[in-house]
Amino acid sequence: MEKFRPNPEIPREEPTPEPEMVYHALNRKKEKDVLAEFTPEQQAEIRQKQQTLSSLAYFIGKDFRIPVELNQPGAGWHWDFKENVIRIDPKDLLEKPMDYLRFVISHEGGHRRISRTDFIPLEEWKQPGFAFMMNAIEDPRDNNFVAESYPKFRDQMDLAYKQDLDFEGKAKEKAAQKLGYQPRFMQAGFEYIKQWFREVQGQEMEMSADLPEEVKTVVRATIEQARDSWWRYPSRKEADKSEELIKKYAQVSYEINRDEIWPEFKKLIEADMEDQKTQELLKDMQKDQEGQEGGEGGQGLPQELKDKLTPEEQEALEGAIKKAIEDAKKEQEKKANQETGGKDKEGSPSDQEGAPESASVEASTGKPIDLGSLPEGLKQKIKEYIDSLPEDQQKEMTEKAEAAVKEFEDALNEELQGKLSDNPEKKAEREEKAEPGETKKVPAEKTEKGLPGVDTEEMKKYRERIAKELKKDANVYEKMRQEVMPLIDKLETELREIFVARKAKGWKSGFTTGKRIDIKRRIQEKAKSVPAMESKAWQKREMPDEKDYAISLLVDLSGSMSRENKIEETFKAVIVLSEVLNRLSINLEILGFNDRIYEYQDFGQPMSKPIRENMGGMLEEVNDTGDTGKAQWNDDGWALEKASERLAKQKADQKFLVVLSDGTPEESSMHPRSKYELGKVIKKVLQETDIRLIGLGVGRGTEHVGEYYPNSIANVKVKEMAEKLAVLIKEVIANYDNF
Repeated sequence: MEKFRPNPEIPREEPTPEPEMVYHALNRKKEKDVLAEFTPEQQAEIRQKQQTLSSLAYFIGKDFRIPVELNQPGAGWHWDFKENVIRIDPKDLLEKPMDYLRFVISHEGGHRRISRTDFIPLEEWKQPGFAFMMNAIEDPRDNNFVAESYPKFRDQMDLAYKQDLDFEGKAKEKAAQKLGYQPRFMQAGFEYIKQWFREVQGQEMEMSADLPEEVKTVVRATIEQARDSWWRYPSRKEADKSEELIKKYAQVSYEINRDEIWPEFKKLIEADMEDQKTQELLKDMQKDQEGQEGGEGGQGLPQELKDKLTPEEQEALEGAIKKAIEDAKKEQEKKANQETGGKDKEGSPSDQEGAPESASVEASTGKPIDLGSLPEGLKQKIKEYIDSLPEDQQKEMTEKAEAAVKEFEDALNEELQGKLSDNPEKKAEREEKAEPGETKKVPAEKTEKGLPGVDTEEMKKYRERIAKELKKDANVYEKMRQEVMPLIDKLETELREIFVARKAKGWKSGFTTGKRIDIKRRIQEKAKSVPAMESKAWQKREMPDEKDYAISLLVDLSGSMSRENKIEETFKAVIVLSEVLNRLSINLEILGFNDRIYEYQDFGQPMSKPIRENMGGMLEEVNDTGDTGKAQWNDDGWALEKASERLAKQKADQKFLVVLSDGTPEESSMHPRSKYELGKVIKKVLQETDIRLIGLGVGRGTEHVGEYYPNSIANVKVKEMAEKLAVLIKEVIANYDNF
């Protein structure tokens, strides 16, 4: 699957439905109340932009029954699953650029179009952290779909992302206020989104420096799987064609998340739960402390815990508890003043309807303590105390911790701009609360007879056929990779041994200064009465003779490569090279050619699932051999010149251009022999650049390769392509100066 592949069917202009189509389902009374906060001029601007965005939401979401309503000012944007409504923030309509607004509404429409979760078991969804993990991967998945299906929104996506960079900061502030620490699962989720954005920007993975090491470990272990998941979405045509196909893609993405990401991600949740249990205990201690101060018989710190603490630790803990109580009271007083305008209108704040009875009542629910402010030794002793509690008390504390983490997670999901399809947990809750005989809301795709959501026998058969096709397409690269995996592992090991040997750093004696001393030599000098000032026993580190590499692989995709399994075996060879060199972080470019050049992996581009899937296209490009087909040509000279120009721009000490071809040049009219004769191009590259050229002749009758290329292997047996290329790469890296 190619990233953001152009779609010729995209309309030039955004469609504009009739006004009644836009507003037929809007809650007029509610919106009138929202608009009352704005001036008439602002109201007119909000309405105009709302209509434009509604048209766009309908167009992308393909659901003309979904209204686009005004949310409360400052409440953000989201798709309300219960009501099947997209709500937009009127403040944003006034304050943010139109490109930003277009993408955000397109994003929400994209969720309506491709996000599905009905198949997720409720017990899985209820697990703390699971929904946020799903959300953090679904948002990039949705963005990828929108940007690929409607490429003009790609630049707007970049703008929207940059506009919302402050969301993470706000989430961290909320975490400090609600939990008293930064949950690891939240940090990991945001890191996935950051890495996705780096990927679509063409940047290499670079972990955020401020992440805890345990979060970095989980993200590193799962980022490739996350990438795999967020590139699993239907094309625009597929989404238009079948609801079942949309669900199939969503299910594949979910299964990757569940099976390959969640087991690691869950470790962060478990660590967060331990912190939250500590926080729940500290809340109880706050209540006891308040009881002491109020003369209600509170006991403060449990004696069993006191016995474990040093006087300094006890003082630190009691001080943190006292501060939390004072801060909570201040917040309640501030809140009461805001509700009454700071004045006694009909009595004190506590006398007014709806006002808190007392600032301390609310405070007694416990304000989170900044766990980062407590010494590590103290936190460890608190955890040990919790582990020593009776089983029923531990169970109660665990339930409280889960509820607190889940509540915070729900708040994150509510505010995170992108959301999944209907949350199964909330959906189940609604159905349980429904009165007997009450009509339950049904997803829009299932409300009309004949729509793709109806699970008939015919649709089941169709779904099974599509599933098989998807599995077949997805496994082209993977199937062949499994066939050559032993060769991949072997070559990686051999090359790594070469690099390790080169990187081995030694020490050389004979210097009057240095970072360490040769003891044996100094003893010998002392025996000869050589003074310290004249000693040459000092050692300096020898720097290895290490060079960096840039390798370009140019693959013949002319029609003759379709015969005798040439392209299949050559593709395996390409897989070996790409997998090994990417594992070793060697700068690699993979190109194909016939009468044009196909870019599969660019220099500096990290290997990813979309690249692997895109590389599978080599197997098809060779079949276009009609009268006007591109594969009937073999523009070796022109392709070599263009590939060498790209390679020459790379900053590397060792540059190799490896050409895999099975036939003599057959130039197209676009690249005439007079200008791009292969021998002349090769001579030019060798004279004007520092590139080493290597040619491999695929199959019999490729003696010409030896005639053109100074370093070459002709008549390589088709079945031996992968092995021969592996040996060649090992040789050129180990013996660069001989080429």
